[in-house]
Amino acid sequence: MAVTVWLIVVSLTGCARLQFPAIDPTGERIFLPAPNSTTILTPNVARDPLANSPSASLPTQPAFSRPADPPDCCGGPAKYQSPRHVIPKPSAHPSRGQSGEIILTPSRIIAPVGAEVVVLAGICGSDYHFVMNQPLEWLLSSDSVGQFIEVDGLTEPVFNRLVPPSPKKFDGNYAWGRTGLKHRLLTRGTPTPVDDIELLKGHAFVSLSSESEGTSYITCVAPNAQAWDKRRKSTIVHWIDAVWSIPVPKSAAAGTVTPLTTLVTRNSDSGGVEGWTVNYSIVGGAAAEFAPTGSQTAEVRTNSAGQAIVQIRQVAGQFDPGTTQVRVDVVRPKIFGESELKVESGITSVTWSAPALKIRAIGPRSAGVNEAFNYRVEITNPGDQLTRDVILRTQDFPDNLEFVSSTPQPNQFGRQLEWRLGDIAVGSQPLNVDIQLKSNTRGQNELCFEVSSATDQLKTEACAQTEISAPCLGLQLEGPNAAKVGEQATYDIIIVNQCADSLEGIQLQIQYDPGLAATGLGNPIRADVGTLKPGEKVTRKVVFDVIRAGEQCFNLSVTAIGGHSARANECIAATPTAASTVDLELTGQRRIDRGGRILIQGKATNVGNIPLNSVTVTNRFSDSLEPQRVTQQFPHRWLGNTGDELIFDLGSLDPGQSKTVDVVYDALTEDGDAFSEMTVSSPDVSPVSRRYDLRIEPPGTVGDQPAAEGESGGVVPDRPPVIPGEGPIGIPEDADAGRLNAQMNLAATARTLDRQTAVNGRTRVEFEIRNGSSISDTNVEISLLVPPSLQLDDLVDDLGKEVPIVSRSPDFTLFYLEPRREMRAGDSLTYVASFSAVQPGQSVVEIQATSDNSAGTITASDSIVITP
Repeated sequence: MAVTVWLIVVSLTGCARLQFPAIDPTGERIFLPAPNSTTILTPNVARDPLANSPSASLPTQPAFSRPADPPDCCGGPAKYQSPRHVIPKPSAHPSRGQSGEIILTPSRIIAPVGAEVVVLAGICGSDYHFVMNQPLEWLLSSDSVGQFIEVDGLTEPVFNRLVPPSPKKFDGNYAWGRTGLKHRLLTRGTPTPVDDIELLKGHAFVSLSSESEGTSYITCVAPNAQAWDKRRKSTIVHWIDAVWSIPVPKSAAAGTVTPLTTLVTRNSDSGGVEGWTVNYSIVGGAAAEFAPTGSQTAEVRTNSAGQAIVQIRQVAGQFDPGTTQVRVDVVRPKIFGESELKVESGITSVTWSAPALKIRAIGPRSAGVNEAFNYRVEITNPGDQLTRDVILRTQDFPDNLEFVSSTPQPNQFGRQLEWRLGDIAVGSQPLNVDIQLKSNTRGQNELCFEVSSATDQLKTEACAQTEISAPCLGLQLEGPNAAKVGEQATYDIIIVNQCADSLEGIQLQIQYDPGLAATGLGNPIRADVGTLKPGEKVTRKVVFDVIRAGEQCFNLSVTAIGGHSARANECIAATPTAASTVDLELTGQRRIDRGGRILIQGKATNVGNIPLNSVTVTNRFSDSLEPQRVTQQFPHRWLGNTGDELIFDLGSLDPGQSKTVDVVYDALTEDGDAFSEMTVSSPDVSPVSRRYDLRIEPPGTVGDQPAAEGESGGVVPDRPPVIPGEGPIGIPEDADAGRLNAQMNLAATARTLDRQTAVNGRTRVEFEIRNGSSISDTNVEISLLVPPSLQLDDLVDDLGKEVPIVSRSPDFTLFYLEPRREMRAGDSLTYVASFSAVQPGQSVVEIQATSDNSAGTITASDSIVITP
């Protein structure tokens, strides 16, 4: 059986240490794998040099920490406790204590001068339990340095207070003790529980210390043990005046040389210890070497300051971010007749700081033939410095792989794509490049991407693979997607056998919309394709007549024996055939007295389906008529110097749009063949002419008689004298922009205040409705027409007050203003409308007015140029 002794070395300064897993600085995982660790120390933490702890230490750390768990007790569990205490009694049979064996562990230890060594003892009985209340003798040889400080034993009587406790220290070299009766905690007087010692039932201890260097030889004897070869064991404590620390983990820039320093100092005066050996070994992580030799190991002796310094660097051409693990062994030289001894073995690290590039290519595992699929390339900088001038490239595209689109757009060099991505910051979000591809061939498709930085000498790549699959029947369609009504649309239908076996009984069916017609064929169209060998293809042609405008579609279906099928749908945008046609309508009065006035109106309408540009109306009239007033809405001029033709520039006419020209004539002489003829023309259309015939009767013949059937009304009442104009007739130079109606009571003007603006800009138009007659007018209704290229923001009167809008059209192009019950002679209404420009082009805003005294609608308009 065995008596087990544990040895704990305790620094008298009172200190503590906490140890945690070490964080991985590369970011690849949370913690570094064992044996990496992080140690939090208070000053002068003791540690066991034989424990081979991998943790790094601080410069003021002594050598020792708490010991490992004790070994097994004679092959049984070391921490079993006796269920009861045992008092030795005379007996024919030896007790467990008498048959026990003392084992000291460890057999040798090195301790710093001034530390207090605690030796724990326990006797392991025959039932693998610690035996209580057994005497122990502690001896320190005469040639030893140091002395016993404290001996442990029973702290209370065994039977009663007549039997005192038995521990006793006779002098510094000899002491008695006993194994304990109960569980205790040896706190050692420090504020932290980390260095506490747990004493179980059957445990005892002795402590010793030395103030000088040398060796202590300790012997522990169990006097009740009968076996002489088991009742005594020894251990040795070497006292040295030194403490040491290995380098702490550090960071360095990639490509640089950085020092690692191990420090060995005296415990007594903190001076450097010279001549100790420190062995450095690179044991893992990022590739590195010791300078200047380039080796993986280095042996350095401490100098007079106690420093053992080695230089470490990365391997040439491998300046990547990462962490290099370095093992540090501290070796005490020969002392006290003993050979060299490794007193510390730990792990430190160097984290290399550098820019980095990481790429990941993500794509679908499978896609169909000629079916678009997407790859996403994610690029990050896992380093700790900015990565500059990053470029992403693809390898040359395989012939069966087609590039469709990309975000952002690449530069293309042959069959290689390139994206210039600029700089990528540390810790930034992944930089994504989305690429759309498709393949026309079944099988495995692979595309590889390379990301690089020439500035930082970085390069890495990633590949993505997609399996392209397809049904046995392949169906392709080639043909137009737009046509005009009256044209023909021809399509090639390609049927392919994409399987390894022949396909039989292939049938084609085409169902089409009523806007398409297939001459001589029914609906649906049916065709027998027959048999296709593996890889064989056949083409069938179908021709449609486009007979209706709009989207016209047709569906294709192909089937084969064995349940094979394929379907497709195609649509064609059918547009009407362009037609440019214009119409002209003239209205007015057929008879008028000589000396009277008459209004002839010419209405030009675009009855085609395309816009007309540069539209003009030319007015010719008989010598018996003389124009006095004309429409001021459109620019007008004389043709030549004859003075018998006027030209009005109407601008453009959209499909269905109409514009009206008004001319007021004076009847000069009696004429039974008087006429007013107008011709509308445009570069986009053939001119159209209309002649309006009328009779000029002697004065008093017509008067105020009602107009005959088909005529527009009576005589235009007299007006104030007009301002003389250029040429032989008086067309006012400053005539307002209003258009006179048949009764000449109301007039309207429109004037753009901001002639030109850009999209999203603003513009204003001023409108005026005026009662130019000598009598009041009633029930004046006003509306505003706004083209889709403008948006009405607000409408105010000449005092800045908002004008009420009583209703508007659903498309916000027609607004009805609050009507006026009466407008007295000479009254006028002024409005200012503000608009936002939403579409480029030339836009016309128009105001309209009707009243009880007006025979028709009074309009006025002006144009605005909207630039992109």
